[in-house]
Amino acid sequence: MRLWPALVTLFALCVARPGLAAEATPLAPPCPPGNLLASARLSDSLDVVGVTGRVVDSIGVAEGGALSGATAVRFETLAGSLTYDLGARRRIASAFVQGDAQNTFSLQVSDDGTTFREIWRVPDAVAAGYGMRSRSMMFWDEHARFVRFGEPTGGGTYGFTELQVFCSIPPDWPPHLAAPPPIPSGAHAPFRFTHVHSDVAKIGIALAGAILLIWGAVVRRRGAPRRHQRLRDVLLVILAILGAAAYQNWELRHRVHNYEFFHYFVGSKYFPELGYTRLYECANVAEVEQGFRRRVELRKVRDLTKNELVFAKYVLEDPERYKKGFLRPFTQERWEAFKKDVAFFRERAGPATWDGMLMDNGYNPSPAWNMTGSILANLGPASGPFILALSWIDTALLLIAFGFIVWAFGWRTACVALIFFGTNAPAISFWTGGAYLRQDWFLWAVAGICLLKRGRPMLGGAGLAVSTLLRVFPIGFFVAIGLRLLWVLARERRIDPTGAKIVAGAALAVALVVPASSMVAGGVEAWPAFVRNTAKHADTPLTNYMGLKTVLSFRWETRQRFSVDSHQIDPFHAYKEARRQAFRGIFGRPLFFVLVGAYLLLLFRGVRREMEWWVLAAFGFGVIAVCLELTCYYYSFLAVAAFLGEKREEIPIGLLLLAAVTQVASLATYFYDMRFTLESVVVLFFVVWATWIWGGRRPEVGPPPPELATVR
Repeated sequence: MRLWPALVTLFALCVARPGLAAEATPLAPPCPPGNLLASARLSDSLDVVGVTGRVVDSIGVAEGGALSGATAVRFETLAGSLTYDLGARRRIASAFVQGDAQNTFSLQVSDDGTTFREIWRVPDAVAAGYGMRSRSMMFWDEHARFVRFGEPTGGGTYGFTELQVFCSIPPDWPPHLAAPPPIPSGAHAPFRFTHVHSDVAKIGIALAGAILLIWGAVVRRRGAPRRHQRLRDVLLVILAILGAAAYQNWELRHRVHNYEFFHYFVGSKYFPELGYTRLYECANVAEVEQGFRRRVELRKVRDLTKNELVFAKYVLEDPERYKKGFLRPFTQERWEAFKKDVAFFRERAGPATWDGMLMDNGYNPSPAWNMTGSILANLGPASGPFILALSWIDTALLLIAFGFIVWAFGWRTACVALIFFGTNAPAISFWTGGAYLRQDWFLWAVAGICLLKRGRPMLGGAGLAVSTLLRVFPIGFFVAIGLRLLWVLARERRIDPTGAKIVAGAALAVALVVPASSMVAGGVEAWPAFVRNTAKHADTPLTNYMGLKTVLSFRWETRQRFSVDSHQIDPFHAYKEARRQAFRGIFGRPLFFVLVGAYLLLLFRGVRREMEWWVLAAFGFGVIAVCLELTCYYYSFLAVAAFLGEKREEIPIGLLLLAAVTQVASLATYFYDMRFTLESVVVLFFVVWATWIWGGRRPEVGPPPPELATVR
């Protein structure tokens, strides 16, 4: 009976205050027809490329059509999104999306524009095919004022052509999209000089250079070495100039490689705090503090302790631990400077490229390189003029290197080396052109061989040692020298004095550079850390690796096309495991050591007869290609083979033919693992051939060909 007073009281309150119920739950405005987003206000956007109005205009592409800038919008990162304000809280009854079939998207709603919840994880549509594909969904009881769409996943373009949200289900469900306006029949796209045109031009330059050298060899063997000499010289200079232009990708303007600069500038400047494993983690922490937390929550980043891709949100668990540093912690002043430098490169790169930069393989140079890189980087904060000035250093280093070649071997040899440098496919400027101190090892290696040629063994040994301390792999230039020293010691029971001077120069360089670089790095722990990092890096198969190991690790059934899975956190995990497993097999590591031993025996065949130390050093190009596995952009070391024209004039000819064939391999392949495996095979063939003809029967004694004669 006591229930009746309560009901009477409630009735009285409702009669006295008729607006009470409306205040608790406001009535939704009438449901307008059509797409709610067409009249909604775009209140926020993050990491979006394209005209946003195009995706709410009911115009799309045919199912399976390609992404078109005329009708589509593309998200640049996993955090990319568009947020719409409907103006009032409305019912959400259905939604329609036409987007990349390989991507999933998230449709989220909110009442306050701050806290969002997902109501539809838009699935991929690869079962229906690729290209732009439509997907739709109906909802039972959803209401919201704000609608957010984006945060894509998958391996597609992150693009979509249409987004529609309705407060009631339209009669023609799912909706039909209008076709975009046709392109005028008379319109033609302007000519664009693409990489295909560039590669074809490089093939032509390299082949022309080889033909020119063959011409010189023919007239020399006919007893008329000076015939058409001036014409051949002019043509050689023209081809060298074209080779230099080809390396610059035919551009007159100077390019700054921001991707490379971030790693090498920031990595060296803050090496005592970052070491080899904290660059990406600290960059993410800095980005969170600068207001981009959502990007870090959703993006993937490479964990540099194990070289695997993971979700970056793990750095949010304890961000302060990453500031404790490698050899010393960040001071507040250094941390603020680091944040500014990171922001500079992030803004220059753009969101998509920046995400890619944080999935690369980190900062890996030796403490010897870090010494110079750190001193220069600490001269000031990252800025446009400062980075531009630093980017010109590599150009200066290359000019000095080719100046050494002119000094030691003559300008004709320098032209041949330049033609190869500019036209070979592995070491194109795409990788390291316009970067930060990426050609220092090349200068020191070339200078070392040139100094040996001019009779300065201690300086030559020091130059090769510095190159080795910078990048490790130039140690291959010492192998034939070491074999010669051992041969003389075993046969004549003495130490060759010239060889001893080379070793002494190298030892002196090591004794000076290692302590100095340790001081700049912040402690002696830098070198052991470098050794550990190098071992980790060597155990991480990359698609742009080259060498004998690359060839023996390749299996047709587990190549990149089939083993890379974009749906995995680390799409290349299975690929890397397959390469490791292949090298463990009988046709992997055991065969590798057998073939390396066979090549060293072939090399020793020539070492026993060779009396000039610079020749022995130059044949390090063969040792490096056979014994070591390197990323493709270091294969400019093959340019030293041009020096050997004084010994066998066929070798420079073969070198330029090699450049042309590598470009053909580049044009004929799409996936990197196929491309660089094929290029490795071609390089190994050249190496074995060049070593064989050098170590075989000597040609008749005579003057060197004019094209390769030393000009004093």
